[in-house]
Amino acid sequence: MNGAGTEPGIEHAATSEVWLRHTLEEILSQVRVLLDIDGCAFQTVDWERGHIRPAAAWFETPEIRAAMQPVLDRPYDVARGGVTEAAIERGEPLLISDIERWDGAPALRARLREQLDEAAAETAWAWYRTSTFISCPVQTTSGRTLGVLAMSAAPPRPPLGPEQLRVTEVFAKLAALALERTELLEREARRAAAEERLHIAAQRMTASLDLDTVYRSIVEQAAQLVDAPMALLLRLDDVTQTLRCVASVGAPERFVNHRYAIADGMIGAVATGGRPYVSRAEDRARFLPWVAEEGVRSFAHVPLEIGPRRFGVLTVAHPDEGALAEPCVALLEALARPAAAAIANALEFQHERRIASALTRGFIPDAPPELEGFSLGLVYEPVGQEVSGGDVFGVWRQPDGALAVLVGDVSGKGIEVAAISAMVRFFIEARTWDTHCPAQVLSQANAILRRRLPGGVAMVTAVLAVIDDGVLRYANAGHVPPLVTAAGTGPGELRELPTGGLPLGVEDDVAYAVRELPFGPGALLFASTDGLLEARRGSELFGQERVSSLVAAHAASLGPQALVELAYAEAAAFADALTDDIAIIALRAR
Repeated sequence: MNGAGTEPGIEHAATSEVWLRHTLEEILSQVRVLLDIDGCAFQTVDWERGHIRPAAAWFETPEIRAAMQPVLDRPYDVARGGVTEAAIERGEPLLISDIERWDGAPALRARLREQLDEAAAETAWAWYRTSTFISCPVQTTSGRTLGVLAMSAAPPRPPLGPEQLRVTEVFAKLAALALERTELLEREARRAAAEERLHIAAQRMTASLDLDTVYRSIVEQAAQLVDAPMALLLRLDDVTQTLRCVASVGAPERFVNHRYAIADGMIGAVATGGRPYVSRAEDRARFLPWVAEEGVRSFAHVPLEIGPRRFGVLTVAHPDEGALAEPCVALLEALARPAAAAIANALEFQHERRIASALTRGFIPDAPPELEGFSLGLVYEPVGQEVSGGDVFGVWRQPDGALAVLVGDVSGKGIEVAAISAMVRFFIEARTWDTHCPAQVLSQANAILRRRLPGGVAMVTAVLAVIDDGVLRYANAGHVPPLVTAAGTGPGELRELPTGGLPLGVEDDVAYAVRELPFGPGALLFASTDGLLEARRGSELFGQERVSSLVAAHAASLGPQALVELAYAEAAAFADALTDDIAIIALRAR
């Protein structure tokens, strides 16, 4: 049976309890049909807490309920045992025909006097003296006792005897099946809930590739998972061979700042041995002596590792003795697997970022460079969390003072593409030192890229312009058409420079056309990569028309940096999400 809002096939604890109560009540109603009784109850035993409680009960009169109440919900106490303990300890049904001759009578009468006033206690005892009782253990097929089925009969009803005892045993077996099924359902509900919590925790731990963010997420999820007020993540320092805290939740300063030697306490044993540990009283001599001073009475350590790679130790702690036990360790071990994977991914990403940063550091300025005679605007936004992508761009002076401008795009993603973009950028700049002809430079770049592009990189688009003595010469290898506005042009007047030749690396011996146009004071060159045009909202692209309209409307009124920032902001506002790197250059002759 499925409760509203639950997954098909999974019964949660609340649903199971309702089902159990209904089932036991139905069994009691059948008992009342077959047996002439005035009271009956299913009593379960919580062995962990040592307590008896009624799972279902029926009494003919309030007086009978009052008489039975002191024995229905109470501690399980063999020393002062009642009918319930007697049947369970014997492991077989108990028939009491004369309560006063039963050896547990004194304890029962004492319990009545403790819990009832004197008159009520005497009335209850008078009922017990005239009644007969059956207490039958409710046991699983494996012999585990879950509780008892108890019933009573007082005059004028006939006393309970062996025949009624046999019927009671049948119903006790039915009750055992119901109770066992409920336990299984509740266990499944707890397992499903734990899996859901672990799934959510894994999603949160892997949501970022920033290493510090991953560390913080791991300790937060660990503390929530096992309901611990304190959690730490310790990484091994290979140089000093000590463990240091890289993230914590609720930890006192001493825990955070302490350097844990590999030989220190149980945490060192976990770091070196790779086996989880939960605190046990018999190991107290091996604990760090100051841990208890900081209010920690229970803790667990779990290694974070993937195969032979061990990243550190995850620790949770609690102020209550025994609050963290083996079930908590099992949850933490399950959490440790995605946590280690998240650390591995973040470390790999961090490594790639360092490489990409080293490759691109030379041509991605922190701010647009100062260029005598020109004003420059630059925006570079790699998609997502990348340091560098496939966009190629740069502005540099040649030895004779001419100004070169490059914008291009290497197809593909990842560190390999960043390496190719760096190679393209430096090769093209180097060749411009030998010739002012952009077409020759692109032809030479095509020849070398034709032999060097790896299989995952299909092509490189690029537009190269050289500005000298008021003239702009350019060649285009399949790139997005740049835009030019001449000095003194009003809004709406701009020129789109044709694309021209094939992208670099597609065919051998490609010749590129060189074109030129005046570029005097006040003229503006606007060039971007295709990430700007292909910013997407649903199926609609930001597109060349919007870019051209934006440049035409604002080229005369905005400086180059303000213009490129506006173009990027408009594309970002238009798109559902930016999915490609964007580089934009605007250059105005003064």
